[in-house]
Amino acid sequence: MLYDKKLLLSAENGHPFEFDDTLFETAAQTVYDSHGFIPDQLSNPETRAVIGETLRILQTAINSKLPTEVPDTIRYALENNAFIFSGFKMYHALREVGLSLLTDKGDIKPFNDFLTDVQKINAKYNHNYLYAEYNHAVGAAQMAAKWHDFEQDGNKYDLQYRTAGDDKVREEHAVLNGITLPPDDPFWSMFLPPNGWNCRCTTVQVRKNKYPYSDPETAMRLGENCTGGKKGSIFRYNAGKSLQLFPPKHPYYKCPDPEQVKQAINGYTPAEWTPKTIEEAEQFFCDKLGVKCSLTGFNKSNMNQIESIFRSVERHFQCFPELKKETLFVGTILGRIKLLSERKFAELKADPYYAKYGDEALKKEVSRWITRMKVRAGKNVYAYSHGAFKDWGLSGICFNTSWKGEKIDKSLEEDVQAKGHPLGTGTLKAVFDHELGHEIDRLIGLRTHKDFLKIYNEEMSKGKAHITENLSHYGHKNAAEFIAEAWSEYLNNEKPRPIAVAVGTIIKKLYAEKYQYSGSSAPST
Repeated sequence: MLYDKKLLLSAENGHPFEFDDTLFETAAQTVYDSHGFIPDQLSNPETRAVIGETLRILQTAINSKLPTEVPDTIRYALENNAFIFSGFKMYHALREVGLSLLTDKGDIKPFNDFLTDVQKINAKYNHNYLYAEYNHAVGAAQMAAKWHDFEQDGNKYDLQYRTAGDDKVREEHAVLNGITLPPDDPFWSMFLPPNGWNCRCTTVQVRKNKYPYSDPETAMRLGENCTGGKKGSIFRYNAGKSLQLFPPKHPYYKCPDPEQVKQAINGYTPAEWTPKTIEEAEQFFCDKLGVKCSLTGFNKSNMNQIESIFRSVERHFQCFPELKKETLFVGTILGRIKLLSERKFAELKADPYYAKYGDEALKKEVSRWITRMKVRAGKNVYAYSHGAFKDWGLSGICFNTSWKGEKIDKSLEEDVQAKGHPLGTGTLKAVFDHELGHEIDRLIGLRTHKDFLKIYNEEMSKGKAHITENLSHYGHKNAAEFIAEAWSEYLNNEKPRPIAVAVGTIIKKLYAEKYQYSGSSAPST
């Protein structure tokens, strides 16, 4: 059992939230209709509605303890973690639903018998377990806010561990009461409360020299005893330092393919990549993405890079389907110029005034027109997103193939090392994620929205060095590049930093609001 019986009994005495049970039963119905559960079902609207309901309750817990003056980067980071946690929780709940589908003889149960089992699973996960998780979210959010204040004061004060001081305090927690150490002591990286489910302990600042320091080794040993065993050791983390609302080693995150589950939680199910040639790849883009595509400039040896472009666009189209209305072409700059030239040539050829000059003259005129339209790329440009020629179906995103192969890999690696671009963005996929960040910005009006401007102005006021260190040098250029850089890091850095998480969370929230996304307020990560 994930949580002990004593904890679950306390949940039966009532809890400070109401969970919509009908949402879980509707999601379970889809499992029944499919004759089983697979992770891809996490991207279904019915399932995502349950994830959204869990997130709503956890957001209530977060907001109950986060002071209004806490930076939004902290709030968004905790909410983002709550969303991912809610998704993995749903994976395990529906997995149990799937396992309960069959009788001992291997036959599908009658629906009423199945529904009885579903209601038991729902009570366990969405009432009893969620009670413990809600309380933890309250405590973790409070300590994350406190840790931010501690960091602002540096080593001006010492920190002291304190329990609730009543007869409900667990013995292993009581021995930690009064431990006093400086903020930079390793103890606080592992044993900042909460140190267990329903832990009510806290940490406070005390004046230097008012209390004698505890022995660091003894403190660590007591902390390890307090969080012993498999269930207890998951609490050895600092919610304020990591900006993780829930323990990174929580059992929910254990599954055969965590990346597949995370993609499904975010509404993304990758298609099997089958192309073997450039021509097949162009057709694959057209068939799967519904775009015009020309990959002129690539060759067969670049198929991995071509697939990475596809994956970036595929994910965005699944998670942000409104982008399909704006991004009508995906491919290379040379390919776009080729299609533009063919279209313009046909247009001139159909005009009697121009047709009389002959094909060679028309080709020269088309070349001059391409130059005037400024659709070529400078030598230092990896890719661009271009909104012109939407009526021709040629607005979209293009790669500059003069950078193809190892050349771009090496250049991006150097860029990231020099902090020119964010951590984790040294891939061609990240370049396209950056360009699609621009598309999303334009789609939802992000750069002029008050939620974004609050973050942007707050971070920019800290100076160029701060942005370079916590995002990238390029991210300081303007609001548009700040957004695109943050979005690319959010999608590609295994542990995205607070600025990236804040921008990513705002994007998901605003898209959901504008297009009335069904389910979670966070459709994609």
